[in-house]
Amino acid sequence: MYGPPQAPQPQNGPASGGLIALRVLFVALPLLSCGFLAWAPMLRLAILTRAVRDWVFFGLAFVAATALFVYMGVTGEKETTDLEAVIGVGAILALGAGSVAYYLVGEIRYYDRRRAMPVPPPYGPPGYVYGPNGSAATTTPSGAPAPYICAAPQPAQPVQPPTAPRIEQVRAELDELSDLLRKDGRDGRDGGEGEGRR
Repeated sequence: MYGPPQAPQPQNGPASGGLIALRVLFVALPLLSCGFLAWAPMLRLAILTRAVRDWVFFGLAFVAATALFVYMGVTGEKETTDLEAVIGVGAILALGAGSVAYYLVGEIRYYDRRRAMPVPPPYGPPGYVYGPNGSAATTTPSGAPAPYICAAPQPAQPVQPPTAPRIEQVRAELDELSDLLRKDGRDGRDGGEGEGRR
């Protein structure tokens, strides 16, 4: 009731409909284009993860798909042997299947890591974000946290146990009440002694 609000729990359920639709689209692109767009899922994965390895694989897939189709266009008029046809079709299938498999594994792992990341607690007033050292920073109009400015370390001060404002208020009210009772007790004794003397 008086504690801080509960942090939202990370979702471990199935992926959302939009994410599934994107996965289906990027898996279908290499298959429906006969391997020519095998680089498209690799591009999406590289944009998601921003990892150098994924950008390198995207570049390799793009160069390989382009080279295969240029080769097919150049040699399309002349008759090819069965071995050349098998190698060409096998390379296209391997490129398409490899890019789809790598994309699915990479994207699923990426979203699993994101779900496993701890959600920061929602302490403080809205519009504030707490940095690693506990200092508050305002957010920019776009909602992104403003850059943190590190302050110079301050000398250690004696630590006092934190007291809640509610406890302080109750203590003040009890002090007032005890003062009133003492005052009424003195007035009552004075009045009683005066009546007894008459």
